[in-house]
Amino acid sequence: MKHAYDHVPFYRRLYDRHGVHPNDLRSIEDIRRFPVLSKELVRDEPLSERTARGVDMSRCTLKTTSGSTGIPLSVLEDEHSIDYFDAYILRRLFEYRYRPWESIVRVTTEPPGKETLGATGEARAGLMKTLRESRVKRLVIAEDVYKHLEIMREANPKFIVGPPSYLKVVAKVASEQEITRIRPRVLMTWGEILDDSTRAYLSSAFGSEVYDGYGSVEIAPIGGLAWECRERSGLHVNSDTVVLEFLKDGEPVAPGERGEVVATSLFRFATPMIRYRLGDIATPSDGFCPCGRGFPLVRNIEGRLVDFLTMLDGTPISPYAVMFAVQDINGIARYQVVQESQRKITATIERGKGFNQDTVTKFKAACLALFASEIDLEINVVESFPLEKGKKFRVVASRVR
Repeated sequence: MKHAYDHVPFYRRLYDRHGVHPNDLRSIEDIRRFPVLSKELVRDEPLSERTARGVDMSRCTLKTTSGSTGIPLSVLEDEHSIDYFDAYILRRLFEYRYRPWESIVRVTTEPPGKETLGATGEARAGLMKTLRESRVKRLVIAEDVYKHLEIMREANPKFIVGPPSYLKVVAKVASEQEITRIRPRVLMTWGEILDDSTRAYLSSAFGSEVYDGYGSVEIAPIGGLAWECRERSGLHVNSDTVVLEFLKDGEPVAPGERGEVVATSLFRFATPMIRYRLGDIATPSDGFCPCGRGFPLVRNIEGRLVDFLTMLDGTPISPYAVMFAVQDINGIARYQVVQESQRKITATIERGKGFNQDTVTKFKAACLALFASEIDLEINVVESFPLEKGKKFRVVASRVR
């Protein structure tokens, strides 16, 4: 908190405006004195104003969220944050009895052409550096799933890390192609809701143990907020790296009660994220996990829902391919793409700053470049999306089942 106030222009202005100071923080409960950040507030602030003074940006890696809420955001990862990232990933891997000679396939939502690691990660030594260079195969979710199947068949990974919706498509296509060699011991899911039916399907299709993780690019990615151990008694909050609050009308909920998730990263110093509203609903628990770790538990995370789109010939189009295709188009506050049928897709754009007809033209061109020529694409423009209380906003959805 003090670092953010002293070195980040955005936080100094924000806290001065709200009449609060880091000296007001004397206990963890005092964090509620400080304002909650919305995605819109952070998105509208230039990255330069959210970056700490004195940070060597040439040694940082730019990370941008997938935009699954309709609002993509960027943060910087420095050497400090990479160290923490490595530590909590290794904690999960070792819990699942990972052995350092085993291969891993990690599916990332990083747009094609962007490197996962810049000067930060490449310069780091240690076990994770060795694993990245010799054991981890990185695949980009927006790329061709058929190509991914060939890579997986060749690599024969013992661990696959990826979103549930992607893994379901891989399992379906592998079954259709009668590919049986892809049998990882463990699937580590992240980024979306893992419901019981999806868990059972993935476990059966791959013959794997399936463990869920809860994370966000802005705070702590790839299950960095909370994760399942082998006991599956809930998700362990990484309370040594993040602070999670569960709020209703600005006040903490009781254990067992649903609350809005507000997160603070304890290791992001280049672009601090303090009391950031994730847009998810979850239920904190006062239960105890038999594994004995002692971390707080959270259950029933109501987070992101995303669908793959299906073309007439059965080709699956990743929702992240859509998000990456349109994320840099100016003038869009939010958008939603819905597949109504195998032949029709409707896109709705919420007007943002700088919106004009060129916005619609570029959006349509980006979508048509992804979809089959037989698809009828309808685009609507609205001033704002209606607020649907209790429902998660879905950027890409399909009504084709």
